[in-house]
Amino acid sequence: MEKMLSGLGGCVLFQHLTEDEMMELLSAVEYRVRIYEKNEVIFSPHQRADTLGILLEGAVDVQKIFSCGKTVTVNRRFAPDLIADASIFADIQRYPSNIIASEKSRLLLINRQNLLALFTRNEPIMASFLQSVSNRVLMLNKSIDILSINSVSSKIAWYLIDQYNEQHRSCIQMIFSKKTLAEHLNVSRTTLSRELKNMEKEGIISFNRKCIQILDIEKLENFC
Repeated sequence: MEKMLSGLGGCVLFQHLTEDEMMELLSAVEYRVRIYEKNEVIFSPHQRADTLGILLEGAVDVQKIFSCGKTVTVNRRFAPDLIADASIFADIQRYPSNIIASEKSRLLLINRQNLLALFTRNEPIMASFLQSVSNRVLMLNKSIDILSINSVSSKIAWYLIDQYNEQHRSCIQMIFSKKTLAEHLNVSRTTLSRELKNMEKEGIISFNRKCIQILDIEKLENFC
């Protein structure tokens, strides 16, 4: 219980509460905690969209699988993020995407009815939930912006500048593998590698497996 409460303390829904207040609220509703192994499916379009996940430990990938068989990783989320918050109250029967553990992860799962009970007992939880959903819409708009860009170099530049503004540093920590980043940008891995090398030759960036260092932000912005 103590480990779970520690994980929940950083979650947007509960960060205004003490551990005692969290315990009191959770004792009034039903929930479960489950561990998922790497690559295990958490939610899929084959499941009813009636459960919210709270990531206590680990990371998950949100993947869209198209009818042609192509898989695109839309986003990667880390503890203490909410999982499927945009789906649980939507006018849909099933989850729209696959959510898969990208590493061993532990989640708290709570269904729609019990989440509503939490909202009734503590209005700031509901307000925080609505804020999270609104932020998720903004993230979706970012993904649409990337997909609307034709030039691969411009896609990379847009992504790096966005991460630069989000991480507040010129050394961009890579949350995706190169394969997953290529899917996220909707380009081939070979093309992504080639463009990154070209940017490195031009002195715009340097990179390794864990970090892309922005060396010339003005040249990067010119691609956009």
